[in-house]
Amino acid sequence: MEDGFITIKITIAQRIIELKIQKEWERYYREAEKIINDSFFNFAKQWTFKDYQDILSKLLISEVVKNIECNERLQEYEEDLIPKMIELNELADKIHID
Repeated sequence: MEDGFITIKITIAQRIIELKIQKEWERYYREAEKIINDSFFNFAKQWTFKDYQDILSKLLISEVVKNIECNERLQEYEEDLIPKMIELNELADKIHID
């Protein structure tokens, strides 16, 4: 282990992948491995495919779309939240002055 990094092996669609990662991120990689493999096998049951690349491509598209949608929702939430935080700060300042 060098500077907080470790080497791990994960298996995606029966392929072993070796990665050098930050030690504190290992649980995220393990969770990602599980999610990808679960999704992979679910896609394999639902879709016709010629090889694993077809399934992995559909899986990647699906996950990126979910990520985009989640980021948009977070941005909308932040846009609503920021004015409220400014209002609360102004109110707190007013209370401290009075």
